[in-house]
Amino acid sequence: MKTVIISDVHLNHHFDERKFLFLKELISSCDRIILNGDFWDGYRTTFEIFLASRWKQLFPLLIKKNALYIYGNHDQKKYSNKKVSLFSVEQKDSYEITVNKITYHIEHGHLLAHSIDIEYPFLPHLFFYVENNIAQRLECIFTYINSPHNMLLRYINSRTKKKLRAMIFPNWYLCGHTHYAEIDKKNKFANSGFIQFGKATYLIVDSFGLSLHTKRY
Repeated sequence: MKTVIISDVHLNHHFDERKFLFLKELISSCDRIILNGDFWDGYRTTFEIFLASRWKQLFPLLIKKNALYIYGNHDQKKYSNKKVSLFSVEQKDSYEITVNKITYHIEHGHLLAHSIDIEYPFLPHLFFYVENNIAQRLECIFTYINSPHNMLLRYINSRTKKKLRAMIFPNWYLCGHTHYAEIDKKNKFANSGFIQFGKATYLIVDSFGLSLHTKRY
């Protein structure tokens, strides 16, 4: 069975035809898909507006592929409702799969690598809306250059690995959240990256093991 794990897609009410076609092809190519957090962006739109957007064209295909939905920090459970069942058959804060006797623990990553919204949840929603929009514009630029931003994201990954080592975490830890894609076999750590700004990174788990893929759309 081929399982695709994506995170940080950050869909909102704005529709991107190229991104839609890429996601449609990717979802169609697998046996099952795991949406590992920040599938939609609660700081850029509302859940009801997202559900009514043209992205809903993906929903039947996601259901067909038994999509598992893991909550992230931008699409926290409190931002949505039971209608998450329109695009996923199961919803979790974390999930584990075992393939070839290897167990992969999957969660978005914000519970170990706290972001501003997790550290300061009492701040007004408007603050996160403004902060997120600024960050999105900057990241669009940073995606195409080797910037200090990328070094910071890699550093955040390294801090998460340090926490996992301190916990003596027994299994592979697969996350997203930082947008920095990597596979670290030594530390049994992988980050699926993100799908934005014409760049897509994602993980695949199948009989051959775990692999990281990068594509442009």
